[in-house]
Amino acid sequence: TEFRGMIPKGEYGGGTMLIWDEGHYEVLRAENLGQAIEAGEIKLLLFGRRLRGEWHLVRTREQDGRFQWLLFKSKDCYARTTAEAEAPDPGLAPAAPFPARVTSMQPQKKMAAPFDDPAWIFEADFDGLRLQIHKKNDDVRLKGTQRHRASDLPHLEAALRRLHATDALLEAVLFVPDANGRPDPGALEDKDALGRAVLYCFDLLYYDEWDTRSLPLIERKEILRALLAPDEHVLYLDHVRGAGWQLARAMASLGLAHMWARRADSAYTSGPSDHWLRIAVPAEAAPTHAKQTEQRRFAIKNAAKIYWPEDQITKGELIEYYSAIADVLLPHLLDRPVHMLRYPDGIDGKWFYQKQVMDYVPDWIETVDVSRDGEEPVRYMMVQNRETLLYLINLGSIDLHPWMSRRQSLDCPDWTFIDLDPKAAPFKHVLRLARETGKLLRGIGLSPYIKTSGKTGMHILVPLGANVSYDQSRMFAESVARIITRENREIATVDRATQKRGQKVYMDFLQNRREQTIVPPYVVRPVPGARVSMPLTWDEVSHDISPSDFHIRNAPERVLRLGDLWRTALSEPQDLATAIAGLEEYLSQS
Repeated sequence: TEFRGMIPKGEYGGGTMLIWDEGHYEVLRAENLGQAIEAGEIKLLLFGRRLRGEWHLVRTREQDGRFQWLLFKSKDCYARTTAEAEAPDPGLAPAAPFPARVTSMQPQKKMAAPFDDPAWIFEADFDGLRLQIHKKNDDVRLKGTQRHRASDLPHLEAALRRLHATDALLEAVLFVPDANGRPDPGALEDKDALGRAVLYCFDLLYYDEWDTRSLPLIERKEILRALLAPDEHVLYLDHVRGAGWQLARAMASLGLAHMWARRADSAYTSGPSDHWLRIAVPAEAAPTHAKQTEQRRFAIKNAAKIYWPEDQITKGELIEYYSAIADVLLPHLLDRPVHMLRYPDGIDGKWFYQKQVMDYVPDWIETVDVSRDGEEPVRYMMVQNRETLLYLINLGSIDLHPWMSRRQSLDCPDWTFIDLDPKAAPFKHVLRLARETGKLLRGIGLSPYIKTSGKTGMHILVPLGANVSYDQSRMFAESVARIITRENREIATVDRATQKRGQKVYMDFLQNRREQTIVPPYVVRPVPGARVSMPLTWDEVSHDISPSDFHIRNAPERVLRLGDLWRTALSEPQDLATAIAGLEEYLSQS
């Protein structure tokens, strides 16, 4: 069945809808469908490629001479909360019985060196026990070990039973983390430590009625991610696509020794494969103060100076952080004029604002002259590489403030964004408004990105690819902000005057203008706790999170675990014209 269209505002499921599925169904607990309709309750088992499990259609009330029916999902293994991933789509996977035995795919024996290639994905290779997990209904078995049964690991067994599938065959690595989150190989022999064991799932070979081994690896992983229920011990092993050296540097900074490279379009084949490589992380990939001084041609000064007194975080730690995170941060700085807020004595000392190039800037730092009508050009620095990034941090610039447009197109922004600024409002209101904004944007055909600001608010962005003007970007953001404010008057405002906001969240769209800056993802903010402006999944926004959850000491591990959540934010611009048409249709239905 295929349905496309706009459900009017105020109606059940209001908004732009696109639903597609195919399969068959069975009527439960009724002699026939006619009998169930007459009784006012139809219980169905759906066997679709997306919709599965038990569903109920219940007659509720009569309106305009016609009965209304409510469709809802029965609580079974396929039921999902709004915070969980979308239902998986098996794509072109063939239907097949559950395989009795699968010989595991293996990486080449020869160790490789790190490399960059968009055809490959790169993952952490944790020092643990590789397993196949066979789930059939509630029966969970671990294949590949004679030392451990699922019943020996009840917390993992319970989580695996909650998979969004009746049957599944997946591959994972089992290990017990130490105090720093790194694998402790000997702990798997300690029965008292097994309660801390975690399972990182990295491939899916079968689920329900589909053999997924012929699918490309990247599709198998997408389905696997969707099948996993949220759990702190059974986790999805995320990846970095194309950027092997980026992952190598992050792993070296965390003291991890090995990683994998797997070809993104490869099928799952048993035995050794040229499409799976094991990579030794070079020790020299880890940043050190001595290396930075030599390679960046400048001296790191006062590395022991305390920048965050309450947390005892030093300037040296800040520089180490930026060196470790540079590969995911630099794409958001490249070719952009940058402003600095410099805190040479830490967050409790005096600070000053700087945008013009200093007289003493090294000649290897790239600059750009920007003219304004009737004024002398202003020369800005640009952060084109790791050396420049660390040089500016060494000057005491804890965070960085780049323009929203690049030097090639200074009048056309790369995104439009709304800043959810709470001031005195509770953060739960920020989360609520973020969810409402995300829902609206997705309803008109966009795929928005979200991050914490690193202070008290959140930023919601839509990539534009420098295809519209700042005025067009701002007018679109204003329309969205005013709609959300109108529908949430008790907690939201577009009034810029601080004294008039009260306890409401300010939906700030006015920053979409030339020369305005926005902190990029992954920067550290000059606030207590050394918080980081952290990209989020929309699932996370449905939980009770706090800006203080993300800081300088846990951000690198999160990026290693989840990958760069904003890796497509600059490479996949979205069509604002189509979204505006969707917004107009939404307003006409309001």
